[in-house]
Amino acid sequence: MTREERPPLLARALLQELHEQMGTEATAAFVRNYISMWDSRYARLETACLEDDAAAAMDVVLSIKTASHMAGAARLSALASTAQHHLGSYDVAAVSAMLGSFRSCGAETMLSLAARTGCP
Repeated sequence: MTREERPPLLARALLQELHEQMGTEATAAFVRNYISMWDSRYARLETACLEDDAAAAMDVVLSIKTASHMAGAARLSALASTAQHHLGSYDVAAVSAMLGSFRSCGAETMLSLAARTGCP
């Protein structure tokens, strides 16, 4: 995926949709929880890759993809979708090669979400 093809880091429309469905307090709680769970999700993905465990990696990737979409984290959700595709053919090595992208995109996403939503 080239730089021009990448989705935005955050998709405001998705966050707005979540806000309309759940309200201000529930949205803020979801985003806080999403941010607080990032380090754990990333660590689980890294461990699954190190152990060459495609099933565990798929579990984490689906969690990242779904939660990221709900939180408006479009780029991280797209990255997880790509990883899901690789894991569909048990290509854990390809997902392992993506760990740096997950780490940097995740960190940038969490900082941006926290700044935009006022979450710590």
